[in-house]
Amino acid sequence: MVSEPPYKSEHKALALAVRKKIFSLVIRYAGCHFRELERISKLAPSTLSYHLHYLVKGGLLSEIREGNTRRYFPQVFKHENKKILSLLRQESMRKILLVLLINDSCQHQELCERVHVSPSTISWHLKKLEESHVVTCSKEGRTTRYSLSIDKEELVKLIITYQETFLDTLVDRVVEMWEA
Repeated sequence: MVSEPPYKSEHKALALAVRKKIFSLVIRYAGCHFRELERISKLAPSTLSYHLHYLVKGGLLSEIREGNTRRYFPQVFKHENKKILSLLRQESMRKILLVLLINDSCQHQELCERVHVSPSTISWHLKKLEESHVVTCSKEGRTTRYSLSIDKEELVKLIITYQETFLDTLVDRVVEMWEA
């Protein structure tokens, strides 16, 4: 997580105001994808792409590709946090992670009811979360329970740090619960 950028504002890559703006947005919205940055910055896609590429080559930002999606982070972000924040940026994944954070472990049907998506969608997301080593499943007789395999404190820190960038009432409730 980054609270204050450890970079000097005189850094060559930050000489232009547009690059400073993009860099500040990536710090504030760490893990957001290219199109989201495009909407927030109100820059043309080609302009944004050029300056993001320059900031990545300059060592200030890192880029992670997931299929056709590119996500951007401040360079100082830990790899594990990049993975978690990338998942938190996806609404359904975020809801599943929050439900598992609150409940320790859940069955498939419980997740369907609490996240309000179809069973097949939950299965797809759980498969992705298991492949990312964020969620584990354990069989108890005929039932399968899912639980977080990542550090809950680190997850909560990321949620609290980037709470305002999620625009999600469930996130707000989890933060209120943790701060109480």
